[in-house]
Amino acid sequence: RHHAASFIPSLCRSQNNLGRSMMRSLLLATCLAAASAFVPPSAVPVGGAQSAVTMQQRPKVTQKAKPLSPGSNYPSTKNIQKQASGFGSFLQRFQKTEGKSKYGMPIFLPNGNINPKYLAAERAEMAANQKLNMKAEAAKTKKMKAKGTFFLDDYIRKKVGNVGSNKEYYQSGR
Repeated sequence: RHHAASFIPSLCRSQNNLGRSMMRSLLLATCLAAASAFVPPSAVPVGGAQSAVTMQQRPKVTQKAKPLSPGSNYPSTKNIQKQASGFGSFLQRFQKTEGKSKYGMPIFLPNGNINPKYLAAERAEMAANQKLNMKAEAAKTKKMKAKGTFFLDDYIRKKVGNVGSNKEYYQSGR
């Protein structure tokens, strides 16, 4: 009995030593990983020998390059909120609070309140932009109707062909 009691503390000591050695090896691995992160890149050979790093030539980008082709940037417009048709959201230009705004008046009054004339000018510009959007959309719709691409049945007739009966058939009551 006395022998078994002395065996338990020695078992705990051996497990404790095992835990310590695992912690030391983990700490060593962490230190090595951190040190390797700060090693400078290997030097590129210079001189008559062939260079290990081959430089790729940049592709020639012409004025008519397709979007997202190698070397070209993503196509953008002056205002990213606007579509090609001219329809889009109002995007306000960045303005500083000091000095005059783009409407020719200060944004804030000397007492700190917002200038009501500035707000009125901003609302007027937004209303003009909305009218422009509506006009552009109406023109686009008119053009599509003239080409015969506005209505769904026009699309189906072009892509699929004459399917089922048309409007006259349903309205005749047969």
